[in-house]
Amino acid sequence: MKNGKIAILLGTMCFLLTLGIFIQVKTVSKSGIGAARTRSERELRDKVLEMKEKSEKQEKIAKSKEKELNSLIDSASVNDSASSELSEELNKVNSQIGLTSLQGEGIIIKITDGEESDILPTETTVVHDSDLKAIVNDLCIGGAEAISINGQRIVSTTAITCIGNVIKINDEKVGSPFEIRAIGSKAELDGNVSMNGRTISLMKKAGISVKITRSDTVVIPKYDGIFTANYIN
Repeated sequence: MKNGKIAILLGTMCFLLTLGIFIQVKTVSKSGIGAARTRSERELRDKVLEMKEKSEKQEKIAKSKEKELNSLIDSASVNDSASSELSEELNKVNSQIGLTSLQGEGIIIKITDGEESDILPTETTVVHDSDLKAIVNDLCIGGAEAISINGQRIVSTTAITCIGNVIKINDEKVGSPFEIRAIGSKAELDGNVSMNGRTISLMKKAGISVKITRSDTVVIPKYDGIFTANYIN
């Protein structure tokens, strides 16, 4: 009986020992597989990161080259159009300051000194520099884009002066009959000079002949004088 208990005890111990060895081997095996898997995942992750970095670098290079290409295209386009744009701008400026002849719709005003009479003094039947200045002002208010008087282009430096019985415009002598040409809206120019302005109405009452003609083709010559500036640096 005693020997039977010892045998059972030894058998149990052998079984537990075998089970322990089996569990240890299994654990070690799993641990090895896990370590190998972790190492493989880490290597794969590093490879992916490396490829991603290379891809990002290539993308940056591609964007940089694309930017350079677009810059070159824009530069070429600008160079091609720069001369034409500059020419257009120069022509625009020249026309505004009076250095080019212009043509467009507008009005033509012809003014002739009145005849002397016993009823009206001679002084009131003659066109004065102040009359011409007032008409030019009315035309400007009416939106005139260009004005000339007897072929003299009115510009920013134009002086209309009276010396005795002589009127000078741009230092050139002009006399009756006076032909004032203005480019702009025919209706607005005519309305502002005929109705809103008082100068022509007073001139007509004084016996001075005034005739206003609307035209689709008003030609105004360029300014032939010299621009002078005394205060511009």
